[in-house]
Order: sequence, then C-alpha cells, then structure tokens
Amino acid sequence: MGAAVLLVLVMITPSLGIYFSQRSQISRIQDDEAEARSSISTLQDEVRRWHDPDYVRAQARAQLGWVMPGETGYQVIAENGKVIGSTTSLDEKDPATEASADVHWWRQAAESIQDVDHPAPPTATLRAMITPTPSAKSSSPSPSHR
Repeated sequence: MGAAVLLVLVMITPSLGIYFSQRSQISRIQDDEAEARSSISTLQDEVRRWHDPDYVRAQARAQLGWVMPGETGYQVIAENGKVIGSTTSLDEKDPATEASADVHWWRQAAESIQDVDHPAPPTATLRAMITPTPSAKSSSPSPSHR
C-alpha cells in the first residue's frame, strides 16, 4: 500500500510543479493586464482633455507662456538672468546637440571617411534584396520572346 502511495506521489509531483508555475504565470499576466488597462485609461483621459479647447489654452499659457490678445504677460527674472517659474524655455540648448557640438567638424569628417573605408558586412535582408532569386529570373520575359 505504501509503495502504491509513493508511486502515485512520484507521478503527481511533476504535474503539481507545472500547475503551480502556470498559476504564478497567470497571476503575473493578470497583474500586467490590470496595469496596462490602467495605463490605457489614463492615456484616454489625457486624449479627451487635449480635445477640450480650454485645456489646450491652459496648457499653452502654462507651458509656453502665451497670453490672450489684450492681456499683458509678465515673467519674473532672477538675479542670474533666468526666468523663475518657467517650465520650458526656447533658449535652452538640447543636451544631445551640446554633446555633438563638442566634436569638431573635421573629426566628424575623418570618422565618416574611416566608416566608408571599412563598411559593415551586408545583412541577410540586404543580401536577399540584392541577389535575384531563380523564380524571379524565370518569370521575367527575355528579349527573344518579344
């Protein structure tokens, strides 16, 4: 009797392991789905707000400093010359362009020449586009058939 119970336990153990691992995967997927649904709901609310002209005006005022015709706009400037309370500025430089400005033009030209001298090998997709297939050769009419 004990051997039969032991045999049943040995046979059921892998199935139970698979069952519990699948249950944990289902739980993780359900959590991911709930998070995605929440994100979708938030984004849909934001899209609805952007369709409201009053919201667009408020964002233009807050982020760009725009004013309505007839109004007078004011900006508070600190001692260092920067605008206080501004969230965006058209005068600020983009960090990506600042990094590329550090590299002199002649270095960029030299690097481009080196890249041309040592090209990367073509990818499989590019080779497939360049090399005609046998079926493409047979399907095109030859000049003698015209």
